[in-house]
Amino acid sequence: MDYQFRFWHSLFNPSKLAFALDNADQGYLIKGYRIKFFILFFFMIMFYIVRDLWGMGTEGLTYFSVSNMYEEFVVSRYLSTLGAAIEGMLFFLFHYYIISFCLYVLTDFPFRSISKIQLFVIASILIEKVILFIVFVMVGYTTPLSFLSLGPITSYLVNDSFVIYFLNQITVATVATVVIQYVFLSKWEEESKGILLTKIMIVQLFFALITAAISVIPIKDYLLKVVGL
Repeated sequence: MDYQFRFWHSLFNPSKLAFALDNADQGYLIKGYRIKFFILFFFMIMFYIVRDLWGMGTEGLTYFSVSNMYEEFVVSRYLSTLGAAIEGMLFFLFHYYIISFCLYVLTDFPFRSISKIQLFVIASILIEKVILFIVFVMVGYTTPLSFLSLGPITSYLVNDSFVIYFLNQITVATVATVVIQYVFLSKWEEESKGILLTKIMIVQLFFALITAAISVIPIKDYLLKVVGL
């Protein structure tokens, strides 16, 4: 039997997709998934490229422009765009494979099934990023904190940068991620669904902590000291 993967229909009918994934070894073929995968992969990379071309995260290149170093500026722009494309690719692959592997280890559900569900998660994250970018374009500047997260509110309550950046990772997309993963994975959980939800939240909180730590640690300065610059 065949299961026709239609993004929105599959998202809002988790039981059917979960059943098809669970019975993939028994003749259920999921058609249309691969093309959706590559479309989302392409859009993620293009988003990072467009964001870079707009100037987000490229403040360091201003020096070459104001110093009339045209050739250096052009080369830097090309390298920055290439780096943005690679960043978008790695971001997609991280959520598709690494997060799936973490959930596979914690839940022992099939890795291939979990990774397919991650496509919905990546889409929700991309939608949030696009909304943020549109707002940044409208106002003409960017901020380190997302208005779709707990970061801005936390910044008024505490002065700890780590806490602020940690809660800045708790966004609308994070909630959507937990909901999507729980709704689908709970279709295969026959025992404690509460434990499953806890495991899903642990993965999100763990990587939020890692991201917050990276945000407050001056990694660039440490690397420059290591190489002697």
